[in-house]
Amino acid sequence: MMKSNENMKSILSKVNKILGIGDSYQAPERVLQIVLSDDKKERNRIYQELADLFGCDYSKDWFFEYFQEEHADRHQNKQDFTPPCIASIIHHVLREGYHVEERDGRRVTYDPAAGTGQLLIRDWWLTRKKQMPWEYRPIDNLVVCSELSVKTVPFLLLNLAVRGICGMVFHMNTMTKEIYETYVLTNAINDPLCYSDVTLLERFNPETPEEVVKKAIPEQLTLFD
Repeated sequence: MMKSNENMKSILSKVNKILGIGDSYQAPERVLQIVLSDDKKERNRIYQELADLFGCDYSKDWFFEYFQEEHADRHQNKQDFTPPCIASIIHHVLREGYHVEERDGRRVTYDPAAGTGQLLIRDWWLTRKKQMPWEYRPIDNLVVCSELSVKTVPFLLLNLAVRGICGMVFHMNTMTKEIYETYVLTNAINDPLCYSDVTLLERFNPETPEEVVKKAIPEQLTLFD
């Protein structure tokens, strides 16, 4: 247990150093700045350093332990995130993942309470393994997901962006459908080895997920048609 705690402290310290922050409470705001930054060179450098820290293992949520330790709101939001083993079981039980629709060869995966992206990452990884690397097209494997916690959303965005995933992330209350912010992830050259760009959308009125998706990228996302 002592060794595990020491290892966790080491990871926390290294992640904070890469992010350029002095304390972990600054991480959510800093991560959001990074994913939305116009300075792609600096953004890519940070992404690569994080990848190196975690052994370039894209099959796992890099921030599961970091976020659970430092930012999970167990008291108010009852946040305890899905461990990797459970995420894999869910994928296999549902066989083809938990996507809600597939039409014209395009697969759309929906997660209404995505957390930092554990389930989405496992589904993405296991789906990619079924194809040759040059055959996988991010635009044909779209993600639409929601998350309530303002501290969690930046880590979710980073986890999806570093994997070149395309889709939409709603910072919202899934139960009431109240949307606070909407983000679009695009992979400009549709290359699974490239990072995705994250864009904060202007607000629409009325603000429902269906309206936002249809108005934002109607040709890419047909989930609510």
